[in-house]
Amino acid sequence: MSTPRLSARNKRWLIHETPREFIAAWRQFPPLIAAVLYQRGLRDESAIGEFFASDYRLHDPFSLRGMEAAVQRIVAAIQNHEPMAVYGDYDTDGVTAVTLLVQVIRAMGGMIQPYVPHRIREGYGLNIAAIDALVREGVRLLITVDCGISNLREAEHARAAGLDLIITDHHAPPARLPYALAIVNPKQPGCPYPFKHLVGVGIAYQLARALVRRGLRSTLQKDDLLDVVAIGTVTDMGPLIGENRVLVTHGLKAINAAQRPGVRALIEAAGLTPGKVTSTDISFGLGPRLNASGRIDNARLSYELLLAEELAMAQRLARELNAQNRQRQELSKSVQEQASAQIRALGKHQQRIIVLDDAGYPSGVVGLVAAHLVEEYGRPTVLIERGEMWSRGSARSVPGFSIIEALTACADLFERFGGHAEAAGFTIATDRLPELEDRLVRYADQRLPDDLLIPSLRIDAGVPLGELSYDLLNELKKLEPFGQGNPQPVLMSRRVQVIGAWTRGSEGQHLKLRLTDAGGRGPFNAIAFRLGHLARYFEQPRWIDVVYTLEVDEWNGSDALQLNVKDFRSAR
Repeated sequence: MSTPRLSARNKRWLIHETPREFIAAWRQFPPLIAAVLYQRGLRDESAIGEFFASDYRLHDPFSLRGMEAAVQRIVAAIQNHEPMAVYGDYDTDGVTAVTLLVQVIRAMGGMIQPYVPHRIREGYGLNIAAIDALVREGVRLLITVDCGISNLREAEHARAAGLDLIITDHHAPPARLPYALAIVNPKQPGCPYPFKHLVGVGIAYQLARALVRRGLRSTLQKDDLLDVVAIGTVTDMGPLIGENRVLVTHGLKAINAAQRPGVRALIEAAGLTPGKVTSTDISFGLGPRLNASGRIDNARLSYELLLAEELAMAQRLARELNAQNRQRQELSKSVQEQASAQIRALGKHQQRIIVLDDAGYPSGVVGLVAAHLVEEYGRPTVLIERGEMWSRGSARSVPGFSIIEALTACADLFERFGGHAEAAGFTIATDRLPELEDRLVRYADQRLPDDLLIPSLRIDAGVPLGELSYDLLNELKKLEPFGQGNPQPVLMSRRVQVIGAWTRGSEGQHLKLRLTDAGGRGPFNAIAFRLGHLARYFEQPRWIDVVYTLEVDEWNGSDALQLNVKDFRSAR
């Protein structure tokens, strides 16, 4: 069999040496940990001290522009028994933010109802039909979470209908802000709040803190809320630095205490170990299940689970979410295969940006599939469900190319749009799709340099295979929680011998390896997801360089160190 390409995933490996002087200056850390800190840009006493600080410290919520006005109006609504509604996005960030504010304001004596729009029937953000329905129900104050910052027309409609509107959002604001009684978004012009990376549920939590500081009493404690804050922050890929790191660190403690029936049931449904849930478990276990209901049907199921007061009810709802998540996985796989075939047939993989539409691409999974296509082709990808009159799309990008800036350059084409540098979504008239593709392709041709089109794999440090141990893994765990902005440390071992290889998974899509070093130390188990097709290459012993994250593989009551392979290449 012929030799495979140099890198199994066709990526450029980026590894930069850590200066010896830095490692020597930070002798209180093992050399590997010092190297990881250096590669993360944590290079002075202040930054490193803040990173490892475990105390609960957050900025003053009233330093968020608009917070004072928002709090005054909510306090008045509670005192005057005015009906309120909290309107959130249908993803996990929106659902957890809705859950949090409903829980808090009800505990303070307020009359508030949740509203999460249906992804297919209503689309992203505020919509006029929902506003009219809430007005008919007697709602006097509408609070948005994780949406609203781009809804100029809908905000004007709310004002005309006599509905007071408070917008809390974290997405990039447009040049002209919508009319609202208050806008709370750290990214809006003139906002002095020092941490700009809170997600929607983080801003909702700061709103709750502000209400408490204004004297509203509640039986709730912070640990009653931080579980949903952690789930929303990690799932929405908020960077785990600064305040997000504080919120998730303490939120994980609340999750592992499992006081909320919905969280207990979700942990059980995901097959996770109670008391040992990590941020990675949120990313791959809890978050996708909460997201599934909004992708397949209606996100109401998710916030009903999180607000459930009885464990039996929560377990029933968690089972339903589990079934929807399996359905979402199957649908995503099918759409990805279809889209990939269409991309190659049309030659779109040779363009700097991939724009693809089809009536058979359900809007509930186009974002997930677009992310996988970015990984597969190394190009920003826009995937669109084409409808008769209106089409809905999701966009995902490569590092260094802001997809929201690209969409903003086409803002006149959209009915509505929003997002941030890495991910965005929009609604557009179907007859404008050809113009959208043409303009995005020209935009990328002018602003997307060649070096961003080469997928890269950043490596934190090189480690001899024989030095891997549980002690080293425990040192790495001190850098948790891991996620966006603080990923699991990526390690590289050179000149590793593969002494065994076989496939795993129902269709043999994954590759299992047994590895030793040149001195025969080991063996170590390794798993390479979606590389099962390379198993035949290892029918005879091979020497490779391997890039991986280190983890524990738990199976049948026992555990062993395992390399989660990110890439490998033939050793020189």
